[in-house]
Amino acid sequence: MIESLAGPAIVLTYIMIIISVAVIIGFAAVKVATNFKQSQNTIIGVVLMLLIFFISYSASSGADYIQYKAEMGITETKSKLVNAGLVTFLITAGIAIVSILYAEISKAIK
Repeated sequence: MIESLAGPAIVLTYIMIIISVAVIIGFAAVKVATNFKQSQNTIIGVVLMLLIFFISYSASSGADYIQYKAEMGITETKSKLVNAGLVTFLITAGIAIVSILYAEISKAIK
C-alpha cells in the first residue's frame, strides 16, 4: 500500500518545489525591478559569488575521477563540479575570516 503512494507523493513534492522556486524567483525579480537601487548590493554579491565559482571551476582539473569505482558513477564533470564547490567554499570562508579579523582589529584600534 505504501509503495503505491510513494511514486505520486514524490511527483507531487517535485511539483510543489518547482512552484515554490518559481514564486521565489518571481518575487525576487519584481523586487529588483521595482527597487533597483536597494537591490544593487544583492546583485553585486550574487555576481561576485558566480565569478568566484567560475574561477574555481576553470581552475579545477577533475582528473581525480579515475580513483573512484565505475559503479559510483563519478565522471570527470562531476569531479570538477565537486572540486569547484570545495574551492569556492574555501575562498568564501577565507574572505569571511579576513573580513571578521579586519572588523575586529579596526574596532580595537578606534
